[in-house]
Amino acid sequence: MPDELQSDIQATAEDIAADSEVLQGIETEKASLDATDPRLLELSRKAKTLARDIAAKTVAEHELVVEANGNGGAEADAGG
Repeated sequence: MPDELQSDIQATAEDIAADSEVLQGIETEKASLDATDPRLLELSRKAKTLARDIAAKTVAEHELVVEANGNGGAEADAGG
C-alpha cells in the first residue's frame, strides 16, 4: 500500500475518533439536562451536525480502504 494512502486512512481514522469523543461529550451533557433547558436545542444541533460529519468521514475512509485493498469500485458501491 502506498505510504500516502496509508497516511490518509490513518488520518481519517484519527479524525473520526476525535469527532466521536466530542460527540460523546455533547451527548453526556445533553443527558444531564432537563428537556426544557434552552441549551439542549443548541447541543442537539451540534450533535446532529457532528454525527453527519462522522458519517461522511466513515464513507470516505471505507473508500480509501477499498482502494488500498484493490477491490475496485464494486465493493465501494456495495454500501457495506
